[in-house]
Amino acid sequence: MKKLLCILALAVFCIGGAVMAQELEQPFAKGEVNPYGKFFTGTTYLTMLVQNDDIWNSSVGNVTFEPAARTNWHKHSGGQILLVTAGRGYYKEKGQPARELKKGDVVKIPPNVEHWHGAAPDSWFAHISLETNIPNNKTTWLDPVTDEQYHKEVK
Repeated sequence: MKKLLCILALAVFCIGGAVMAQELEQPFAKGEVNPYGKFFTGTTYLTMLVQNDDIWNSSVGNVTFEPAARTNWHKHSGGQILLVTAGRGYYKEKGQPARELKKGDVVKIPPNVEHWHGAAPDSWFAHISLETNIPNNKTTWLDPVTDEQYHKEVK
């Protein structure tokens, strides 16, 4: 009986560890905890792939979301493009139903459209964020997406 309990405990530990250690298969590194975390609910990670400079006038980042993590409501004065690379998530514009996102989806967000994006409740999610029309593109961060708002929109 003692041996059986030890085997059972080891199995639970290993299975739990495997779930915790499971990485989202995506083409770019998950990165470090997002330094802009105060504008997100839940934990997200950021790897900057291209920093804005005078040559490229572009900012490109890989953003990885843990399940149920999401941005605050926000808008970009120059717009934004999202390229979904892994997992399952959602994009929501103010006044529109949420759109489910999966690998291969592209979201073109016009300038000054209030929106949020993030992971599904049961899935990690990753996208490439392209900031367009730089250097005049400024992000305005708005209110957090409440749990009530989020769960009303996503499945």
